[in-house]
Amino acid sequence: MSSAIAMSVLMAISLQDAITKAIAHSPELHALEASVAEAKANATLGDAFRSAASISTTPGYATGLPTAVLGQVPAIATVETHRLLYDASARAEQIGAASQIDAVIARLESRKREIAQNVVELYARVAADQVQSASAQRRVTAHETIASRTIALRKEGRVRDLDVDRANLQIANAKRVALQTRNHLELDQLRLDRMVGEPVTVNGDASLSLSMTGDPELKSLDARIEALRRAVGLQHRLFQPSIAAQAQYMRLFDRYRRYYLNFKPDDFVIGASVTLPIWTGGHRGASAARAEAQLQQLISQRDLRKTEVELVMREAEVDLAQAVAEGDLAARTRAIAAESLRVAEELAKEGRGEANDVPLAQIALADAEDEVANANAHKMTAQAKLLILGRNTYNP
Repeated sequence: MSSAIAMSVLMAISLQDAITKAIAHSPELHALEASVAEAKANATLGDAFRSAASISTTPGYATGLPTAVLGQVPAIATVETHRLLYDASARAEQIGAASQIDAVIARLESRKREIAQNVVELYARVAADQVQSASAQRRVTAHETIASRTIALRKEGRVRDLDVDRANLQIANAKRVALQTRNHLELDQLRLDRMVGEPVTVNGDASLSLSMTGDPELKSLDARIEALRRAVGLQHRLFQPSIAAQAQYMRLFDRYRRYYLNFKPDDFVIGASVTLPIWTGGHRGASAARAEAQLQQLISQRDLRKTEVELVMREAEVDLAQAVAEGDLAARTRAIAAESLRVAEELAKEGRGEANDVPLAQIALADAEDEVANANAHKMTAQAKLLILGRNTYNP
């Protein structure tokens, strides 16, 4: 995105609109809103005082005494309803679950304020970046004017080649600063666009896609989202029976013989239970709502992670571009420092110049060599970061 496009985008949206859009678009807020829904569902599920009813059938076979299987005596059909009337522990859990709703809502409102503050700071930073980028470009133009005049003087023999090299070095340094300010502007504008949900087309989509494909956190989120989607589908099924089976063997005491005509000490029973809930006191709907909320949280986390990966990728690309510019400038500075040292040594041999010209030139050359070493280290680090992110080439 160029600085002109960035300026037009910034002017097209007011600060208040940016705050409103950022709050409406924020994946973090979507995740917190889903957390509120999950807390409400948990409060419903934690309410043990709701009425429930079910119908079931328990077919079974026993060789001895009639024995309960799966908690019920084998029967053709059973209709059951229950409601908890008093339980201090259950009441305490109910109150605790309800209090979590207020806690999550408080976090949601606090995060809205933080996002609004972040938008204000970023909006102001983009505006400042635009001014600094324009100022840096004017400096480049001014240094180019100075360099052109220096070249003209060199053609007239009024200045040395070293003076021309120094003027060109000033241009390179000004261009490096202009590149840095332009990169800051583009990154801040990209952050602002992502916060407010503005559609942005950027270069390097292939490398970004590769980086996202290889991100382990995104892989984990995709797998968890797919699993939760299956769980949500199961929760929304209209027919949700519960089917279980049980088999047990018992060796009874002989004293039971006095109570039964046909007594067998060996008692074996096998049975199954099919239970269909009639109403659940809202627990079934709450379970579905909780699964939906958890799914929405994961989707919001994935959206947030994608934005983070994109920004990290863009920052790495900008960092490498800056490292390349720093390396070029450092190499030019070293060349000029070496030439300055040569000139100082020649003047010293001729008995001209100041007494400290040679050692000062040596210090300048040493400083320039340090800058070259730092620039090379910066470039190597930036290249390694891009390799880690999944991109192995760079085209300046």
